[in-house]
Amino acid sequence: MALSEEKKRQIERRNFLSSIFIIMLVGIAYAEMVTAVRESVRSSGLTLGTTILFWVFFFTCMRFFVGNQLHLMSENLLKMNGGVWFFDLMFITLQTLVIIFLGGLSSVEANRNSVVDFVDLLIMLYSIDVLWITSQWGLGKISTAWRRTFVPWAWAILNSLLLISILILHLVTRDLFSNTSLIWLGCLSAIGFVVDLILIDYYELI
Repeated sequence: MALSEEKKRQIERRNFLSSIFIIMLVGIAYAEMVTAVRESVRSSGLTLGTTILFWVFFFTCMRFFVGNQLHLMSENLLKMNGGVWFFDLMFITLQTLVIIFLGGLSSVEANRNSVVDFVDLLIMLYSIDVLWITSQWGLGKISTAWRRTFVPWAWAILNSLLLISILILHLVTRDLFSNTSLIWLGCLSAIGFVVDLILIDYYELI
């Protein structure tokens, strides 16, 4: 069914708003990361711990930015009512805000005296994503107006597995910011990045 001119204009407005807003927040996240890494290099040199945290941040930010931005611009979502689009935008905004704080903790030194550290925020980010995807399915069961033709279950499964793995790492190690723990964290993030953008690849980028 062809879209009306008004609907096309509405879709263009949604795409413009979401693109500008999310890109701005991601830019702030990267600025926070650069500040944290620069201060670490100035005080301690280029350490293995900070290098790994930088890559974990990079992999995580890229995964969520690419996936979330393409989700907001997807045809299935844009054809639904504005409430569904705004609901997704709010969850994606919350995720991006967590990523901003994650960027500010992208060095070992930044985490030493932090009540909420890098790993805590990573756990929070994955939990929010799983909750969001589950709620997409749940709201569709409650209201036909919110029923989607597509729910990204593979993202929920991937992030649940990453969440469980990090929680296990949290339980078995005394120091989450030791080189050994950070190497495991880096491997998990790299695996998540490859699985998401290359194997799942919902929007056929690769």
